[in-house]
Amino acid sequence: MSGAKVDLAAVNDGAVDSGVTFGAELLAYTDAVMSRDAEAITKTRDELGAKIGTDGIVDTAAIISMFNVVDRIADSTGIPIDEGFTHDMRYGIGAELGMSHLTPEERASR
Repeated sequence: MSGAKVDLAAVNDGAVDSGVTFGAELLAYTDAVMSRDAEAITKTRDELGAKIGTDGIVDTAAIISMFNVVDRIADSTGIPIDEGFTHDMRYGIGAELGMSHLTPEERASR
């Protein structure tokens, strides 16, 4: 997807086309996993799996898990966020998603 345009508004609005192949299904599965709702996980996993296959589901689950664990580890160890590009990019994405007004706790719960 190098160079592809991606609309991050899809993260907060399911009616928005992210520009990612099977983006709506990937977001639905991610939301289900993060909610820990077993029925929703099964439903969205099966729907996504019908489109991307078993290997794709395994890759997707691994990516969801890695993003979740890396964020938790970084937060728990107090790793500082470097100022500059990373700092600006993080807040730019937050603003694009309409989350810049939220506290860190509120952002984590979304």
